[in-house]
Amino acid sequence: MAKRYDVIVVGGGPGGLMAAKTAAEDGLKVLLLEQKNNPSRINRSCLQIFYLEWVCPDGYIETVKTEVSQEKTKFIFPGPGFSIDYTGILRPYTNAIWISPSEYKVSPFKNKLFGFYYDKEAFLAGLLTEAEKAGVEVMTGTPAMVAENTSDGVKVFARAKSVEKTFEAKKAIAADGVMSKIVESLGLNEKRKVFSQIPGGGGTSCVVDGMECDIPGHETAWLSLNIPSIGKTGIGLMGEQGKFMRYESIETLSKIPRYAKWFRNITVAKTKRMGMGAITVRTPLRDPVAGNVVAIGDAAAPVEVWIQGAVACGYQVAKATVKELNGQSGYTEYTKWWQKAVYCNSPGYFKRIVTHHLIDQICSDEDVDYIFKLFQDKSVVPTLELARNPEIISKDNPALYEKMTKGLEQVMKQIEPVLATYPPGSDVFEPDAYLKRWRPYIVPDINLK
Repeated sequence: MAKRYDVIVVGGGPGGLMAAKTAAEDGLKVLLLEQKNNPSRINRSCLQIFYLEWVCPDGYIETVKTEVSQEKTKFIFPGPGFSIDYTGILRPYTNAIWISPSEYKVSPFKNKLFGFYYDKEAFLAGLLTEAEKAGVEVMTGTPAMVAENTSDGVKVFARAKSVEKTFEAKKAIAADGVMSKIVESLGLNEKRKVFSQIPGGGGTSCVVDGMECDIPGHETAWLSLNIPSIGKTGIGLMGEQGKFMRYESIETLSKIPRYAKWFRNITVAKTKRMGMGAITVRTPLRDPVAGNVVAIGDAAAPVEVWIQGAVACGYQVAKATVKELNGQSGYTEYTKWWQKAVYCNSPGYFKRIVTHHLIDQICSDEDVDYIFKLFQDKSVVPTLELARNPEIISKDNPALYEKMTKGLEQVMKQIEPVLATYPPGSDVFEPDAYLKRWRPYIVPDINLK
C-alpha cells in the first residue's frame, strides 16, 4: 500500500521549506518534492535583500524586524509570530541613491537602515536542515507536474529520473514558483488576467570585486543609475565585499569616461542568468485554494513576494493546514491574511509598476536631469513623487508636464482590465499609497498560530 502523507509540499524554495518545516514541527507527516538536486542552490540572479522598509509598497508589507549578534541573526515576523535564525553573511543597506545622467542625486534612504544583504543559499540551507531535523521527507530531483483533488485528499503526479510517480496526501501546498505547474494543472490560471509576457534570455548578472566607486555612501547603498540613453543600471551589495550588477552594463558604463574608472581594476567573481526564463505576469490568486490544494507565495502572485513573503506564507499555510486537518477553517483564515499581507492583492500594485517604469519609457536624459534636480534634497523616488503631484512642473516645464500627464493617463487606461479584477475595498492602504513610502503594519484580526 502506497504511503499516504498528511501534506505534500511542492517546491523547495523559502516558502516550501518553511511550510514543510512548520507542518512537521506541528506533528504532520510531510513530503517535500523539489525539482532541483540541491534545494539550497540558487541558479538565477537574485538581489538577496531582506527589506525592513522600502521606497514604496511591494512584496510582503507586514512588519519585519531583525536582531543581530556576533553568533547569528534573527529575522522576526511579529504578525504571524515566528522568527528564523540565520548565520550567513549580512551587510546593511543604509543608503539608496538614484543618480541622473548629469549626476543629480536623490536618496530615498540616506543613512537609514532599510534592509540587509543576506546569502540566500545559506538561508535556504538552514531551512532545509531544520526541515529534515523536524522529520520532513525530502525528495530532490523530483519535479511535480500535476495535482488532482480526490474525494478524501489529493494526488500529486511527479517525475523522478524519468520515472513517473504518484503521491497521495490529505492536503497539498503549491510552492513551485511564479510559473507553477500545480496551479496550471488545477485550472486556477483561467481565473487570472494576463498583465504582460516577459521573454526569457534576460541577460546575465555578476558579482564584481574591486569596483572603485566614488559615490559617497556607496559602501552600504543600492545605486540606481537612471540614464535613458543607455538604460537603467542597478548596483547592489553581494558577498563579503562585492557588488552586484548586470554583466552587460560593465561594458556600457566603461565607455562613459565618468564611470570607466570604476571598472578599471575589477574582477568578475561570479555570473548567473537573470530572470526566470519566459514568464507570464498575471493578476494574483486572491483565492489561492482549490479543494485540498492551496497555492502560496510566488505561485499565487504576479511575480515575487520577496523572501519575507515566501517564508511568511509558508508558516501561515502550515498553521492553516493543521487547522484544516482538525476540522477548522484554516484556509479561509489563510486567504484573508494573504489578501492583506502581500501587496499584489491591492490594485495599487499594478499602478505602482506602470508608474515607476514610466520615466524609462517617455523621458530623455535631459528630462531625467530636470526631475532629479527638482527632488535632489528630498527622500523620495523621483518618478513616483512627480506622478503624485505633476502640477509642480506645469509652469516651469510644460512640455515634460504634458508628457507625464498623458503618459500616466495612457498607462492607467492600459491596465483598466487588470484593475477591474480587484473587488471593491481591495486597497490595503489609501488608494495612492503606491506612490509613497512602504508603511509596514500587521494584519489585524487574523491569528493562525
